[in-house]
This record gives sequence, C-alpha cells and structure tokens, in this order.
Amino acid sequence: MVQLEVPPAEADRAAARHNYMVSPHMTRTQRQPDAACPWQLIGFTSEDAQARGTLAWIIANAIVKSRSGPSPAYQLWRDATLKERKLEGLEARSVAAVVRSVFGLPPRGTDAKDHPPGYVGEWLWYLLTKEEQLKDHELVLLEPPDWGVTGGGGDGFAAHRVPARAGTGSDTMLIFKLWELKKFTGTAGSVSSTISKAASQLAERGDEYIAKVCWSNQNEPGELGQLMAELAELWMRGDPRGGAGISVATNTCSVPNQAFSQLAGRLPQLNQPDQLRGLMVAMDDFTAFAEQVKGYLWTVL
Repeated sequence: MVQLEVPPAEADRAAARHNYMVSPHMTRTQRQPDAACPWQLIGFTSEDAQARGTLAWIIANAIVKSRSGPSPAYQLWRDATLKERKLEGLEARSVAAVVRSVFGLPPRGTDAKDHPPGYVGEWLWYLLTKEEQLKDHELVLLEPPDWGVTGGGGDGFAAHRVPARAGTGSDTMLIFKLWELKKFTGTAGSVSSTISKAASQLAERGDEYIAKVCWSNQNEPGELGQLMAELAELWMRGDPRGGAGISVATNTCSVPNQAFSQLAGRLPQLNQPDQLRGLMVAMDDFTAFAEQVKGYLWTVL
C-alpha cells in the first residue's frame, strides 16, 4: 500500500481554502515567448509534503468525481476516504470499477507502471487549462481525459471564445487547440525525444483526432455546433482559428532550457502567432507524486 504523506482530511481542508484549485499551489513561468512555439514551465510553489499532499488530493478528488458520473461512487469514496474507512461489498465494487482501469487495485496495482503518472499528468493539464485566465479568452469547451491512457484520439481539446478579427461581421469567434499529452519520468531518452514523438503523432494522426472530437461533440448547439461542422477543414488548412499544443509531465531535473521547436517543424501550416503552445509540468519526482494520488484513490479499498 502507498504511504500517504498527508492524511485525507488534512489535505481536504487545505484544498478547500483555495476552492480545490491546483493553480494556487503551482507557479507558471513563461519560456521562449518569442519562439515559434512558446511554452510555460509549471512547478510547485513549495516541494514540502503538505503542498504535494494537497495537490495530490485535489487531483484524486477530480478524477473520482469525473469518472463516477451520476453514480454514487464519488460520494461513497469521498465520505469514506475522509474518515479513512474501508468500503465493503457493493460499495467497494462501485469505487473499484472507477479506479481499476488506470491505477489497478491494492495491493498489486497495475502491470502498466507508466499509466498512473501518465494519467495524473493528463489531469494536471486539464485542471491547469480549466483554471488559466487568458486575456480576452473565454473557455467554452474543454474535454476531460479519456477513461484510459491508451484510447485512440488526441489527449486534449480546448475551445475559447475570443474577439473576432476585423471584417468578419461578428464581435466574437471560437478558436481551438488540439493537444497531445505526454510524460517523461525515465532515464532512457529525453524530454526532447518525448516532444518529438508527440509532434509526430499530431502531424500524422491529427486529422483522425479532430474527426473524433467532431464525433464526440456532434450534438453541441449554436456556435459550438458550427465549430464542429467546420473543425476538420479549419485544422487541415491550418486556419488561424486552429492550433496545437503539447504538454509534458516530467521530473525537475529533466527540464531543458529550450523545448517544443519540433512542433513547428512537424506542423508548418500552423505558422501564425498563438497557434502553437507548449506546457511542461515539473516536480522533483513525478512518479512518486502520482503514487500519492493513487494512495488517496486506494484509501477505501
């Protein structure tokens, strides 16, 4: 079993003070702002146990709440976790069904050891994107991470409402970015090779990923529905309303001084300002952090 650094109830009280947001516990540093693909480095405001535990709890809470849907599994998990009480019978089964596919179940876990840190990295991207305040940008669509980490399709998609360009006959318009989300926590290879792989995936399979986004949002009304009708064409011709991004979760020691140039090389049609973006989330030991998230998920099982 995972040894938690911070008891659930204590972590929950700290999370509640900031409305369960991850941003107050993290820093954002702009890197290479004038590059073809500018990027942000995200780090901890503090690497102490309290900060790690609070952030891990926020992510665990968000994961179970999202994956439980309308079922009672989330409330069962949350109530029992805060009391550090084991669930039994059908209640335990309902929570196990939410957790098993990515994190496995105690005591053995999952054979796919890279799945938990990869999935935690995806949720960090999602929560950071949801909370980010961009000037003149209103978030109108943000797809949460898939049920698993090996599903076909792009890992992330976000659409914002922004002021329209002059001469369009409208006050606002929708723009979008397709994201590929990765993690690098090993010793073989580098962050650069991970970014190159992500850029290649967007270049080679971006059309397919966009088609999946259109399919999953086919019933959206109004301007979002219109965006879905136009999405494939906008992506394929590199329209300024479209863009791409890569996010990498990694260890602090692996962060390079320069990164994400591969994206511009693999997607040359996206050559307008703000069409490309990189994000790197770094912690002292990202795999150990993902284990803390798993520990909270497993508390009741």
